[in-house]
Amino acid sequence: MEIAGLPAHILLIHGVVVLAPLAGLSAVVFALVRRTRRYLAWPLGILALLLVPLSVLTAEAGEQLEKAKRASKLIEEHAHQGSFLRYVTVLFLIVVAVQIAAAFPSILTRRPAFRGLRGLLESRWLVPATSVLGVLAGLFLVYQSIVTGHSGAASVWAASQ
Repeated sequence: MEIAGLPAHILLIHGVVVLAPLAGLSAVVFALVRRTRRYLAWPLGILALLLVPLSVLTAEAGEQLEKAKRASKLIEEHAHQGSFLRYVTVLFLIVVAVQIAAAFPSILTRRPAFRGLRGLLESRWLVPATSVLGVLAGLFLVYQSIVTGHSGAASVWAASQ
């Protein structure tokens, strides 16, 4: 896969490198600073949703690039980290969805299919529990994106020397 003559992976990775830490830190702020929830809910939800297909496309483009080039041990490590990051973004999306639903239970309970969840969504422990999950998932997403990016950079710099 190429975009304007460049391997797609090289271009797509910039989106993941920027958006994953931004989304992770937004989830932490959403969890810890109550007054920001109203403003961050939509941007955080959209970021989490966009990261899943972006990370999948980036990893797929990276796998195609890996097949086209000689695979060194560093590239194989980066490919493993990139594959794992796909799963991390899916898990992050789930945590963000639960976090937003817990912070704004009326969004779901307005719909007849979710009215049975009213007791659960309005329980006192749900927001603190999802906040802890949001902080952990956000920090782990930031960590994993840094580890993945670092392994990719190390493989490129090692190959160029």
